[in-house]
Amino acid sequence: MKRETLKHRRRRLRREKLIRNCTRIAVCVIAALGLIALGWNLVAPHLGNRAEQAGTQKQDGPIVEVQAAETEDGSGTAGIAQLAETTTVPYEVPGWQYDNTGWWYALSNSTYYQNGFAVIDDKTYHFDQSGYISTGWTPIGGKGYYFDENGVYDPERNASMMIAMTFDDGPGNYTCDLLDVLKQYGAKATFFLQGVNIEQYGGEAVSRMSAEGHLIGNHSYDHPNMLKLSAEDAAAQFQRTDNLIAQYNNGVGAAVVRFPYGNKSKELEQIAARPCFMWDVDTLDWESKNVQSNIQAVLDGVEPGQIILMHDIYQSTVEACKTIIPELINRGYELVTLETLAAANGVELQNGVTYYGFSAADFAAGNISDAEE
Repeated sequence: MKRETLKHRRRRLRREKLIRNCTRIAVCVIAALGLIALGWNLVAPHLGNRAEQAGTQKQDGPIVEVQAAETEDGSGTAGIAQLAETTTVPYEVPGWQYDNTGWWYALSNSTYYQNGFAVIDDKTYHFDQSGYISTGWTPIGGKGYYFDENGVYDPERNASMMIAMTFDDGPGNYTCDLLDVLKQYGAKATFFLQGVNIEQYGGEAVSRMSAEGHLIGNHSYDHPNMLKLSAEDAAAQFQRTDNLIAQYNNGVGAAVVRFPYGNKSKELEQIAARPCFMWDVDTLDWESKNVQSNIQAVLDGVEPGQIILMHDIYQSTVEACKTIIPELINRGYELVTLETLAAANGVELQNGVTYYGFSAADFAAGNISDAEE
């Protein structure tokens, strides 16, 4: 009996100890919850104020007032625009920012320059309507402005001696020889390509045009008189050629169009849906196939701003260019693409419009394009 009594007493003592421990834990938990509740009551009003402030403005960077651009065409002082709520400014403000599209300038975490000129660190920049800097020749307010690769305006750059050499119907057997000459003299050209010839000669030639900075145009698939085609067939001519160009041009089709034989209509221009081009000087190289005749056709009457038409599928044309290109450069001419020629003359190219030339005579005659026809 004595042993049983001892066991019973031990069990009772263990129960009492367990109850005491549970009681202590419960008291600690209740005390902790009380402290948390008290702290929340003290802090919550301040957190609410911060939340309200965050909802109205960003905390980092200066606050800049939004203002409209000085002129709608971007020829005046840049405006200050409001960033979209979803746009994050990745770098220090005020300062330069960069994304997949290009460089732009944030004045604060919520504002940026847009549509006009701005002086930053004593250098002049131009920002387009989306807020990105302009580079190269850019048409602004009917004038051409040059900005270097960093977007800095260079008022000394002169566009008065530019011409555009254009080549139709290629690529062909001699196109890479012509590309060699252009590369040797740092000249750029525009190539209007036929799809049927891309299939045969396009691999190296079109890849080089793309890589070496030449402008690639669409000249139909197999050179029909497009005035005699249905709208569907005309569109197919362009689309088929664009698909072939894209294989060698980073997945992109032609940027500009020239109609076979120069035969155009308003309907065809709308189908082309890109800037379209005629020419000032037709060398008739396809007819003469004579080196000296081709040289004279260009050099005897060339003027700044002109568009010259030749064909790189003829050996005589490419041979003539070995004399024409260095001689033009020796005379002070700069050989550029059609896009550059237009921009340097202050002309902003429009889709579905045909352009004839950018010489002084073209401007004097009002014969720049058919936009008003």
